[in-house]
Amino acid sequence: MRLLTHNTLRNNSAEANGKGYPLKISAVEVRVDDASEVGTDSEREIAFVKGILDMLDWKILVKAAAELGLNTLPPTLNENLVNDDNFLRALYHVLMNVHLVKGMLTCPDTGREFPVTDGTVDFTMEEDECENVRY
Repeated sequence: MRLLTHNTLRNNSAEANGKGYPLKISAVEVRVDDASEVGTDSEREIAFVKGILDMLDWKILVKAAAELGLNTLPPTLNENLVNDDNFLRALYHVLMNVHLVKGMLTCPDTGREFPVTDGTVDFTMEEDECENVRY
């Protein structure tokens, strides 16, 4: 599971009542892909990050990165960083090449745990646990 993915995940159970965010990460296994092995396209990476920057919850991203052992993200973004191509490429690497392979995501509101195995989160719930959603 990528850090980019984690930034959007929440516990949607009825018990969480729409509040189950952010999920706490307890990592057992983390994988960091070498950018040179997965290919790089600087312009594409920079454009991607610029396109999603306003959608990221920065505070949650910094906390999640720290839970995976990465303590290099600045606590806040500023105009200089947003316009720094080297920073944007490094941020791309953090968002896309750092993976939680095995561990647990825990809801801060209910304490419910969601296991992560082979990078996939198991959000399976019983029907009565789900939020009442209308289509």
